[in-house]
Amino acid sequence: MGIGVNGLSSGLNDTYSALLGGGAGSGEVGGASLLSDYASIKNGSYGKMMKSYYAKVKDAEAEEETSKSGSKTKEKDAASASAARKFYETATGMNALDYSADNIDELYDKVSAFVKDYNSMMKAASKSNNSEVKAQADALNDYMYQNYKLFAKVGITMNANRTLSIDEDTFKKVNEKTGSTNVPTLTTLFKGIGSFADKAADRASTIYRKAGEGEEVTSAKAKYAGSTGSVSADKTDSSDKTTSKTAKDAASAASASALYKSVEKLGAMIINDDNKDNVFDVFSTLVRDYNELLEDTADSKNSNVIKQADYLKSLVSSNKSAFSRIGVTVNSDKSLSIDEEKFMEADMSTVKSLFSGAYSFGEKMTDRINQIYRYATQGDSLNGQTYNSQGGYSAAGVGSTLDTVM
Repeated sequence: MGIGVNGLSSGLNDTYSALLGGGAGSGEVGGASLLSDYASIKNGSYGKMMKSYYAKVKDAEAEEETSKSGSKTKEKDAASASAARKFYETATGMNALDYSADNIDELYDKVSAFVKDYNSMMKAASKSNNSEVKAQADALNDYMYQNYKLFAKVGITMNANRTLSIDEDTFKKVNEKTGSTNVPTLTTLFKGIGSFADKAADRASTIYRKAGEGEEVTSAKAKYAGSTGSVSADKTDSSDKTTSKTAKDAASAASASALYKSVEKLGAMIINDDNKDNVFDVFSTLVRDYNELLEDTADSKNSNVIKQADYLKSLVSSNKSAFSRIGVTVNSDKSLSIDEEKFMEADMSTVKSLFSGAYSFGEKMTDRINQIYRYATQGDSLNGQTYNSQGGYSAAGVGSTLDTVM
């Protein structure tokens, strides 16, 4: 079907008007406007205008495509890695504090440092070109938002730019209403497995890995930082034991807590050849607690606990050669045995490299232990709640996790 002169003139006029912001309206097309359009085409001004317009469109499209492409990158990010490592150290250190009311001044200083390092990490992540770093920071921000009521009780508020602010007066008066000799809200937020600080430290360690490795992150490494893996979520044993994702498991929770403390204690020690006796004692306790955890999780009816225990065993097995250098054997069932004589003859630098630092075996081990503890203790409280790919809650209407679980 052909296009009439009036239709052509109307189309030209509409385009011309839209681009120049003037000219006749669509209902006012006439010969005068058509002649005006023709004149602008003939003298070249219309062509220049069109070239300029489409050049801007092309630039905008290119910029958008670059932005989309950049969002998928896994570039190394030294700033985020450094900030995440600092925050990880601060967050994990919160567990050892005295949370009595008499210690409120020191607690304020430590929590202020926590807020400062949290802000530094979130600011660095917001500028990152590494999409996985940003995703982890987004998940942490979401989790922070879910617990804003608890933080508000101690004078910590969220800012529009995803940073935190702390009010000293509110913080130091947090327990005046109850007259309590301790500060329960602070304990809930910052002390122990499952606390906000503990989970934030997990997230920081993942940011550190993603920022530091960039494209070097492999699926084998990623399974220790996320939920990927080959283990079935509905695993059953040879006795046809039925499992579920929501079964509570007190035994596994208790052994996970004990192992966590052993790993934490070893990581906080002075590990050198002059301190071998003390290191051996703590390491022996760690081996005992690890083996007990394997026994308890093997009997668990919580499929998530079983899955996380399998990840933990894979992690231990992947470090078999390092363990052998210090007299520790990974047995066929993935339990550990320790030879005191060989351990005392070994170079303690191997132990230190295994259990010190934000990307150490010990740090990854605590990631798994934390997951086992959470699944074992939360049971039915996880039923009906969903998680996004970064491990954060995706269900609207779910209140503070710490409010409902702890």
